[in-house]
Amino acid sequence: MFELLFLLLPVAALYGYYMGRSSVRNKQENARNQQNHNYLRGVEYLLNKQDDKAVDRFIACLKDQDPSFESSLALGNLFRTRGEVDKAISLHERMIADESVDDSERETAQLELACDFLSAGLLDRAEQILLKAVEIPRQRAFAAKLLLKVYEREQDFNRAIEVALAYRDVLGSSGLRMLGQYYCEKASHLFASQQYEEASKAYRYAIETFPRSIRARLELASIYIKQNKLNEAYSLVKEVTAFDQNYGITCLALINECFPNKADPNYRFALESLVNSTHSAAAMVELVRIVSLDSGMVDAENLLLSFIKEKPNLKLFSALMGLRSKEGDPSANQAILQLKSLVDAQIAANYIYTCPHCGFESKMLFWQCPSCKRWESLKPKVGLDGD
Repeated sequence: MFELLFLLLPVAALYGYYMGRSSVRNKQENARNQQNHNYLRGVEYLLNKQDDKAVDRFIACLKDQDPSFESSLALGNLFRTRGEVDKAISLHERMIADESVDDSERETAQLELACDFLSAGLLDRAEQILLKAVEIPRQRAFAAKLLLKVYEREQDFNRAIEVALAYRDVLGSSGLRMLGQYYCEKASHLFASQQYEEASKAYRYAIETFPRSIRARLELASIYIKQNKLNEAYSLVKEVTAFDQNYGITCLALINECFPNKADPNYRFALESLVNSTHSAAAMVELVRIVSLDSGMVDAENLLLSFIKEKPNLKLFSALMGLRSKEGDPSANQAILQLKSLVDAQIAANYIYTCPHCGFESKMLFWQCPSCKRWESLKPKVGLDGD
């Protein structure tokens, strides 16, 4: 009997080994299934635009993995996206302190930590990291961009200009665009304090740096108008319409200031040029008004009808009702005026500017979108209820 038990020991050991391996495989398979489930559910939530739930699932998916440097980076980014910046900071600080990571990985983790500090509003701590990282050649471009964001948030545009100039070789065309905006920000502060010559110089630097700058031209034109340099101002407005036809309504306000005498034939020519280059409904309405004064109501109405045929728009319909209310039966005219007031109320309630990148809408023109922080992204709305 003892010999039989001795012979069964290898069998028992083999069976135990097999069952242990099977249990480990089952656990691994279950973990993989749970991980795949979290990933697929995350994708499903993402497709259904349920971003918060998607982020939760992806975080769960990454936590189920064996931690690697790449997965830890992804997890930290998701924490930051989720708004759990304290978790992102803690994770990235542990990655930096990990002696098993190499120098390039540690540098990457430090940049991610700077992003965490930037998101948390700890700008001085982000700046400390970035001033060191920007001297590392392989990290210079990304670190310089982050450093510019720090100075933007601090409204320290002199420092931002210094960084943009120092690293313009690695920042590329986007860096030149931002540098132009920083000069404009500096100029706008000088303009507000009535230092017109210094402000003009800064705006010219902006145009020299970023030749297609719409903002620099429009704001420099405003300075020229203050200085009664009306021809120079109008020249800048014409450059804007040549670069971007979407700014018709914005240019119209400046053209009104460039020609204080509305009986001046050059004012009508300027309006005609603005309409031809931008197809602005607001400019069309103003041109019709000038034609009614110069050539009479019949010519004005014919011109307006041609505009409506070309571009159906609430502003043009309102102008047509205004013309029609001046002729015919007084009781019918009253009804037309009531209808016109409803249309005008709708026009007044509409947003004027929109950002095509994030959808932000506003009745004021911001040169940096308050939502997505892109520069010169807001443009006048077009279409039936726009310009």
